[in-house]
Amino acid sequence: MTESYTATFDIEHIHVALKSYWGPYIELQNEVASFVHRPLSDFDDERKRHFENIAQLNPEASEEQVTQWAEKQVASARSPKMQFYSKFADRIMTLYVTVTLLSQALCEAEINAVLAIGFFQNGMADKFNKYQWKEIKEKWLEGPKEFCPSYELSKESALYETLEFMTPQRNAWMHHKIQLSVEDETIIKGSTMHRGSYQEHLYWIGRFFSLPYDLAEHAFRSTHQIILTSILYTQKPIETADAHRQPK
Repeated sequence: MTESYTATFDIEHIHVALKSYWGPYIELQNEVASFVHRPLSDFDDERKRHFENIAQLNPEASEEQVTQWAEKQVASARSPKMQFYSKFADRIMTLYVTVTLLSQALCEAEINAVLAIGFFQNGMADKFNKYQWKEIKEKWLEGPKEFCPSYELSKESALYETLEFMTPQRNAWMHHKIQLSVEDETIIKGSTMHRGSYQEHLYWIGRFFSLPYDLAEHAFRSTHQIILTSILYTQKPIETADAHRQPK
């Protein structure tokens, strides 16, 4: 062991920022779970406005034609799918982007702290330079093994699955590139985004919230670093994702 040390803890600001979105996430989850779309009959006033506008723009059209066009516009704009989209899409994607960026930042801040302290305590401080520019997954997979041989993060684990899924999503937002195509030929390949359903995005947001704390707990079992106890102590109210729970 080397001499005692002091260390900054600015990582706390990332942690506080991430936690601040947990309440809105739970509220949004509850709203989505209880959402019931309105029947098309609720939009009679809108249907009448469409009818009047279409009739004015198409004076030669019959009343039946105008009625059909108005019905189609309302059916398209107020379909169950569009009602859901109008109510939730922006809020879900705002959380998805924000939580992805903050979770990745916290995961990286944690492993950098673990490696810096672990290398220092074991007289290997120079090895930090070897790891500080490595990809985050490699840091979590291999870094702690350098000073704690019993450490292991399995690539088959749910924790690694979440980290592996989140990393390219973070990169896609931070280094976003549009995809440019001409006549169905891709000229510039854009960022690889996850384009699942909004319910899928909500599911992954929950795992992203949980991941930094679950990785910290995983690392603590091997390294017993005090900095990790500080992170774990302040996890609440963020709940551990069901997918990350270790079997009893």
